[in-house]
Amino acid sequence: MRLIMAEVFNSWQGEGGSVEGSAFGRRQIFVRFAGCDLHCNYCDSKQYIDASRVFRWRYEVEPFTGKFEYKPNPASLEEVVDAVLRLDTGDIHSISYTGGEPTLQIKGLKALMERMKELGFDNFLETHGGLPELVKEVAPLVDYASVDIKDETAKATEDWKGLVLREVESIRILKGEGAKVYAKLVVTSETRAENVRWYAEILKGLAPLAIQPREPIEISQERLMELYREAALVMGRKNVGLSFQVHKYLNVL
Repeated sequence: MRLIMAEVFNSWQGEGGSVEGSAFGRRQIFVRFAGCDLHCNYCDSKQYIDASRVFRWRYEVEPFTGKFEYKPNPASLEEVVDAVLRLDTGDIHSISYTGGEPTLQIKGLKALMERMKELGFDNFLETHGGLPELVKEVAPLVDYASVDIKDETAKATEDWKGLVLREVESIRILKGEGAKVYAKLVVTSETRAENVRWYAEILKGLAPLAIQPREPIEISQERLMELYREAALVMGRKNVGLSFQVHKYLNVL
């Protein structure tokens, strides 16, 4: 089994806020896959979008030191498992699979999730959710999930509304398999209130929503609260929360 990797490291989960299903503030080992089929204009991992150009991957040699060593791609499953195990500090909440888009390498992702389960870890999937047919293949192995709702302003794809509906289907699949799931919506100063109301309507009763301002933050607090209120009035006052990329403020990965 070969995987096109980006990096493996030990850090804190800095996203998700207080909504149910979030692992915010928990210690995790992050396994970042290379490659993504979307092109969001706010992507903070653009160097990993084209997997064919990610010639090597890095792994943290000691937990939380930021010191890395490099290996060529593709990586073997055992190399990735070894990298994870050497970063286990005994206080790990879960293994976060992120990207890129991890479901694009579904066979490797599934094999890795199975191994982590065998070793006693919980699995946390961070996905754009646009490929529900692939999400379905790993859903029984997922304990927690963060599924993106791509706002129109992300310009991720031409079929924006179709993408949102596929993301919601991924949430439905994960929930059906017992995973604790939340939807994450990155908003900008151009995000339209009517779009937020639509997201809230199709998420109501399905999953909570974490609203996260695009970094660096350019949306005003007043506008952010307006969008929050639009969602909460539809979904219920306890089903919406704010998320910030707190790990960036802590100056960690």
